[in-house]
Amino acid sequence: MRTKFKSWFNLGLYALTLVVNTLGAMGYINGRSQKAVSDAYATLITPGPSTFAIWGVIYALLLISLLYMIVTHRQARTAKLIDTISVPFWVSCAANILWIITFSYEWIGISTLLIAVYAVSLAVLNGRLKTPDGLGQKVNALAFGIYNGWLIIATVVNVSAYLVKVKWNGFGLGADVWALVILIVALLLTGLIQLRLRNAALTLPLAWAYLGIWQQHQAQGLYAGQYPAIMTASLVIGILYVLIAVFVFVQNRFCLLPRPKA
Repeated sequence: MRTKFKSWFNLGLYALTLVVNTLGAMGYINGRSQKAVSDAYATLITPGPSTFAIWGVIYALLLISLLYMIVTHRQARTAKLIDTISVPFWVSCAANILWIITFSYEWIGISTLLIAVYAVSLAVLNGRLKTPDGLGQKVNALAFGIYNGWLIIATVVNVSAYLVKVKWNGFGLGADVWALVILIVALLLTGLIQLRLRNAALTLPLAWAYLGIWQQHQAQGLYAGQYPAIMTASLVIGILYVLIAVFVFVQNRFCLLPRPKA
């Protein structure tokens, strides 16, 4: 498959994915929006509604990235990048679309498997990105880093929603205890992923998500301070995510991705 065709095919898949996401958000799929389904299986670690505005940022950055690859597809570096990331990008788009459909139909177990595939495909894609020397390459690193980071927390929340659906008893432990465990496990999991990817943007959307969780638990939030331990943990870990981003950026010699050794 020619590189030029791949670059346009990637943009077409992006457009299709965006259309399906929009239809899902507007409730045209099974008459239930993602927000409505999420509210039906609310968990103590579901971020506040305003947090999900990050999707606008993600899709805007992806559009810039894909357009950049179309415009510069003749450059050897970009052509190699397109050939390298196209397959995992296709998998991520397919998983995204199927997730919207299954989640809208409240097939939460299947949607959990799909969102895991979705997150892993983005991790594979991120692992194939190279040092962003030019502006376009920097946008690639930023777009896919933020995208992957947000999918990590989205996967964790989806798993939690599935446990709510099946009425898991948590081995007798309270929902607040498990919420704390999940918040910490997500941090450890992200740390392991970051060791492999070393993308400084990866943990920023997680910090944003944890801020959204904190907002839900603070005095004016949904839970009105009923769970102070969750509120404190989400704020502290959110700050840790920001510090990790700064640390990785410095370790990469002030770059989103590692610079090659001289």
